[in-house]
Amino acid sequence: MKNRNLIISLALLGSLAVAGTAQAEGKIYIGAKAGIVQDDNSGFDDAISAGVYGGYNLFGKDAHFTADLRGGTLAVEGEANLTVVKGDADPVAGDGDFTSFGAFAAYRHPLTDYFYLKGKAGLVHYTIDTDFQSNRYGDTKNTLALGIGAGWKVGPGSLEAELAAYGSDVRMLSAGFHMSF
Repeated sequence: MKNRNLIISLALLGSLAVAGTAQAEGKIYIGAKAGIVQDDNSGFDDAISAGVYGGYNLFGKDAHFTADLRGGTLAVEGEANLTVVKGDADPVAGDGDFTSFGAFAAYRHPLTDYFYLKGKAGLVHYTIDTDFQSNRYGDTKNTLALGIGAGWKVGPGSLEAELAAYGSDVRMLSAGFHMSF
């Protein structure tokens, strides 16, 4: 399962990189992120995940379609996250594993030339697997996801921090860096 997810993530990153070289500067972006995953189910400690994300600026300044979005940009964005440090699952010393794939509409609104706010909404498919000493438990959901964040343009890319809610059960606090092509 993990090898399949890793292959899918690398394929997503590779396809975005290839597409990025064919597009005008600033329309395509790809990056990496890491974060803390919190599950509301009792007995689960936070897990640490890492992933890739990327998108295509559709509407707004320097986007595919020029539109007046009050200076902001609307993009389609995809992401894939995998657990790098499992969260402990009590009461019987098990481990929790988190995997997610999502597709979003992401809006970035500039505050200055270097700082911006970000909001996103979309659909996420996530899986939480736990491995207890006596049995395995897994939960897979397709759900609505909402996120808010902020970014800072540095050098050739942007640093972003965001808080996303996957349905009512899972939250992810993450930081990432992406570059535009």
